[in-house]
Amino acid sequence: MKYIMGLDIGTTGCKANVFDQNGNVCAHAYREYLYLERGGIIDAEGVWDEVCSAVGECTADFPEIEAICTTSFGESAVPVDEQGNALSGAILYTNANAVKEWEYLDQKVGSARIAAVTGHISHPMYTVSRLLWMKKNQEELYKRTHKFLFFAGFIERKLGAKCCAENTLAARSMAYDVRKGVWSTEICQAAGIDMEKLPKIVKAGDQIGLVSEKLVKQFGMKKSPAILAGGHDQPCVALGMGAIHGGDVAYGMGTVECFTLVLDEFQQSTAMQKAHLVCAPHVAEGKFVTYGVLFSGGIVLSDLRNKMYGKEREDARREGRDVYEVMVDEMPDSTEGLYYLPHLAGTGTPQMNTADRGVIYGLTMDTARGALVRAALEGIAYDMRLNVENMEACGLPVNRILAAGGGARSEKGVQVRSDILQRNIYKTRDVQAGTRGVYYIAAKALGWIDDYENGIPVPDGDWLEPKCDPDETDQKYKKYLELYERTKGL
Repeated sequence: MKYIMGLDIGTTGCKANVFDQNGNVCAHAYREYLYLERGGIIDAEGVWDEVCSAVGECTADFPEIEAICTTSFGESAVPVDEQGNALSGAILYTNANAVKEWEYLDQKVGSARIAAVTGHISHPMYTVSRLLWMKKNQEELYKRTHKFLFFAGFIERKLGAKCCAENTLAARSMAYDVRKGVWSTEICQAAGIDMEKLPKIVKAGDQIGLVSEKLVKQFGMKKSPAILAGGHDQPCVALGMGAIHGGDVAYGMGTVECFTLVLDEFQQSTAMQKAHLVCAPHVAEGKFVTYGVLFSGGIVLSDLRNKMYGKEREDARREGRDVYEVMVDEMPDSTEGLYYLPHLAGTGTPQMNTADRGVIYGLTMDTARGALVRAALEGIAYDMRLNVENMEACGLPVNRILAAGGGARSEKGVQVRSDILQRNIYKTRDVQAGTRGVYYIAAKALGWIDDYENGIPVPDGDWLEPKCDPDETDQKYKKYLELYERTKGL
């Protein structure tokens, strides 16, 4: 038998899945990171150690791997030496250290020009501002750096590939010319970034190397698999869900809550810029995507898990259960008067304000932890409803919503979102959309499928319909927005 391994490098953990030629998941491993530092710094070599552990668990039973394809979160860059070793931790996109550098670049190039070149709204979260910050504040580290790699590129390099950046990840740098498909000389020169320190841009499915002989022996593989370029996690999730037509939405319910809306063509408008809606390449060539995002989606629930469900988490781990099911089972039917603004890492779209903070309003002596879980889920859903409204106000239709990510495991959690969005949401039985997306990329590259249009079915699942009173939901949504207006900037 021949198999493809898909890797999904997230901000809180990594996944490895083995797929057969029919797309069946044959092996799965997950490792959660234990070394996220304060200030949004992530230990890149520590992530690599966890990836190796997950890969080794899968290849113990399935050593006949034909290809490995990787997806990861974007924006964060790992400085590496010529051997691909990390020279420092990587700064996550939630860290607000580069605001002054961004302001300098934004004034020098101009917001409108940045949007025209990159398809992205000028913002300090993107990679180029962080590289400028490093050049100013960590000059010696900047000089020693051979290449700056996104996390997928870092993992690919450690496996044995060349230093590369797939174009959907390069697009998240704010230094990528989205129409020409190259690094923008104009923006890099304005930022004073040495372009030779940037990796070669490739497309999803391009072969960029072979797994090293050392790792082949370490993992017990039969041969050196091809390393194929993957891409940014959100377009890969969309591909894994079969979201390849304009109006399709892959609703990623992971660490970051994200609406990935597929566009049939490149689109930009003043309304989109005001709503912080980007236009970025899809991994499905010729298609584009825009994002509605809340940076602290699943982070809010994992925070409640860690602080209020410690014993239950340990019990669930021993018994092989999911502690999140314990949490949602404790939710009451209503949280009248209780609101949770889930902005632990600032707001996402449309405000994109990294200075905003989370707020819990309406606590009483009788508030139970299950009520906080429900209020957190409702707060996440209110933010995403705002994103749907902004997309449609910009003339971008939202036709069908397909749920993906770890949060999609919970029918109760998806139902809360359906009720508040007042939209039907498709809940798949297979939540491995990120690794399934890179499986499809690799399967197409290997000739196992001819094209995405005919080779990607929507995974098995069920449509969930809103069950609550729409008028009551609308009133609570208005109160949520009012609470945000009253508390933002405090």
